[in-house]
Amino acid sequence: MLRAFSEVGTSPTVEHTRCPGDGSRAARELAVAHDRLLVLGGDGTVMEAATGLADVGADLPIGILPAGTGNQLARALSIPLSPARAAAALHGATGRRIDAAVLNNRRRVGIGAGLGLDAAMIAGARGGLKRALGPASYVVSATSAALSPVRFPLRAVVDGRVIERTASVAMVLNLGRLFDGLLEVAPGASLTDGLLDLVIVDARNLLDALTFSVAEILLRRRHADARWTFAQGREISLQTDQAGVLAQADGDLIEPTPLALRVEPQALHLLMPTGARLV
Repeated sequence: MLRAFSEVGTSPTVEHTRCPGDGSRAARELAVAHDRLLVLGGDGTVMEAATGLADVGADLPIGILPAGTGNQLARALSIPLSPARAAAALHGATGRRIDAAVLNNRRRVGIGAGLGLDAAMIAGARGGLKRALGPASYVVSATSAALSPVRFPLRAVVDGRVIERTASVAMVLNLGRLFDGLLEVAPGASLTDGLLDLVIVDARNLLDALTFSVAEILLRRRHADARWTFAQGREISLQTDQAGVLAQADGDLIEPTPLALRVEPQALHLLMPTGARLV
């Protein structure tokens, strides 16, 4: 990795992270004497760094060197998925501003947060399965979770409007187009529209989950269906009274407390390869 920097004439300061929260700490400390921050890791680590920069009011651009499983933010910015190639592509790159979400008035979120099936998918893809299959581990774990989806009562509030549903998954998304834009989870989602996207799905069985995944997300055959709900807003919260419902943010499992997210337009300052397009 360091050889890639040497080849473009750069000698970076290196700070290692060892546990959750280290990314924020390192970003806070490095912001004092540096003009850009490169993060080798996955989406969660990138957003930990963004949280640390926000803590100290630093506006350093962040360059992503993808080393996670999904690497959705890097894909959205058209950054090469090889860390060495990414380092070369980001040398001399300029910053691009996109929206961010703030979770529970603290954590910065780049992709989104959710309750239910998406968190169960992440929980099931950890450990040896994730190491062996990489992104495909999400397909395996999602299929397993969808065989007997846990349904729960959901109360969502979108800019003051209350939505009550039974759900198997509820997501608040900042990035609604995944895997290089192949999958569009939220209709018309954009990283630069100043809005968050709410997606609620009530998958009662595997067939419901497949119908949503294939027809709505992959083929984008949008049609009215009582099993799913979409909405947009600047402030969106999710809450359930049912115990045992898992929660996640940017691919990391989190405490299933009420999730309250608000958008911060243009708050994420990220490096993007010259001439690349935003997915």
